[in-house]
Amino acid sequence: MNWRRLVGYGILLWLVPFGVSFVIFGLRDENRALFESLITVLGVGMAVAATLLYFRDAIRPGAGAGLMVGTVWAVISIAIDLPIFLLVFNMSPVEYMSDIALTYLSFPLIAVGTALGGGRRAS
Repeated sequence: MNWRRLVGYGILLWLVPFGVSFVIFGLRDENRALFESLITVLGVGMAVAATLLYFRDAIRPGAGAGLMVGTVWAVISIAIDLPIFLLVFNMSPVEYMSDIALTYLSFPLIAVGTALGGGRRAS
């Protein structure tokens, strides 16, 4: 397990969608559904790419490795943005969990699916 890569990808999975959402935040008022869809698609696409990159040299990584990787990434994202949304945006914990954190459950699903379906084949 390469913890540096794992944490690095986890931070990028949070940072890039957060940065893009900051840039296009005006769209949120005009068309909230489009804004949220764009950010979700970006996050899911990045999770797929990060998982493929993380497991690129692994020989059949398995569901356990995928679950661990995806869960670490979800925890990193929640740990970074939970204080921001609760303290800065005055969102309640229930609102945060149902509106934002639920999306992070896609990370373990994507990582498990990729780990089971990918990896390098043993020679």
